[in-house]
Amino acid sequence: MRLLIVDDGHYVVEYMKHLLDWKSFGIDQIETTTNSIEAREMLNQSHIDILITDIRMPEVSGIDLLQHIQKNGLPTKVIILSGYSQFEYAQQGIRLGALDYLLKPVDKDDVEKAMSKAIKNIIKTRPIQPVAWENFDGLGYLLSLLGENETLRAKFDAYTDFLGARQFCGFKMDNFTQAHVDIVKHTIGDKLDRLVWTAGTQLVAFVPEEIAGELTITLKHSLLSPPFSLKDRNETRQQFYGFFLSEHVHSSDFMELYNPSRSCGEWESAGNIIKKYDRIHLRKHKIIFLMETILYLYQADNNRDASETADWIFNRLRDPDELWSTLMDKVSRIRNNKQMSIQTIVDKVQTYIEDHLSHGLSLDELGKVAHLHPVYLSKLFKQETGENVSNYISRKRLEEASRLLQESELRIADIAQMVGYKKNQYFIQLFKEEYGVTPYQYRRNIIHQ
Repeated sequence: MRLLIVDDGHYVVEYMKHLLDWKSFGIDQIETTTNSIEAREMLNQSHIDILITDIRMPEVSGIDLLQHIQKNGLPTKVIILSGYSQFEYAQQGIRLGALDYLLKPVDKDDVEKAMSKAIKNIIKTRPIQPVAWENFDGLGYLLSLLGENETLRAKFDAYTDFLGARQFCGFKMDNFTQAHVDIVKHTIGDKLDRLVWTAGTQLVAFVPEEIAGELTITLKHSLLSPPFSLKDRNETRQQFYGFFLSEHVHSSDFMELYNPSRSCGEWESAGNIIKKYDRIHLRKHKIIFLMETILYLYQADNNRDASETADWIFNRLRDPDELWSTLMDKVSRIRNNKQMSIQTIVDKVQTYIEDHLSHGLSLDELGKVAHLHPVYLSKLFKQETGENVSNYISRKRLEEASRLLQESELRIADIAQMVGYKKNQYFIQLFKEEYGVTPYQYRRNIIHQ
């Protein structure tokens, strides 16, 4: 799906672009613009699934964009951004069909809720899509049946509708050869051969019930599960976990692990996943949780190895604690890659602060350095470092003052000026709070050491 973010403030656009793990919502393309006239043209020229727009902009407002969408019958779902003083405009936007409005500065949780609402609306109103077997991703389809990602499931709805008229069986065979793989794929046909996988020493598959018996006659050491319908999610899960992973599961097992309040963004954080896994004790719950982690990795990692993923699902999940460390390495790597662009902004601001300690270093000044609104920069900095911008500046100033007291004979008043404190007494007060002694005592102690 395609997302368009429109705001006449460059800082808002950049902040929104990096705020969420958009891919977890099924967004594979993000367009941004600070020009609302250009935004209107983009709506005309290309299919935009979701528009997040400021409501008050010069020339073409968010209300104008909503009216344009309504007038031209475009399927775009709209989320509007509004200031506190613009509530009447927001109400007008809702009347014109906007799904939600968010108050600036926007909160991450609110954006996630608004996006979930938009995705559900898109799924509900989306026309039935023809089945395109040339694009069929068998492993992705399997994960859509087993996992909790509504966006991924919607992507495969057409396939489930098509395949749901038939009953399927789980198939597995140990110590297979390539000849066995060829027999299974040939028997089930070229459309369904993507539901055949190899995992360790096992050949595994979902096979139509009507040919399952033929396969067990041809391949004498193979095993079949009882038949089930792919349209029945609970039945599919029960047969999968029981047959392939030797665990009896019930729908309540999934409800315990994934309540409706869990946000997609939670999967961005390796720390959140670790905390959750550490609280799980039952083997089957660990397996279910790691299956969702595998689903996240499958969607988030563009360089994924399908054979490795199949091995995780059908083979290594049997020992969840052993697989756990492997998956966490992958999650951490993806998390780090996603954070690189945000970290670059934070690094740039930190470097600027350290090189300009004598400046006033207001949030406005730092916002210009990062090309972000001061409010958004402050949020981003705290989110990434765990420290307020003002605390970071104060800490760096006092660290530099400490260095100068040790390595130079500059007067204390001069050092205070050099690290950005215009009032000498204020500098002395802050220094004593940090180091327990005045700058003069600190220097004297260093000399006598």
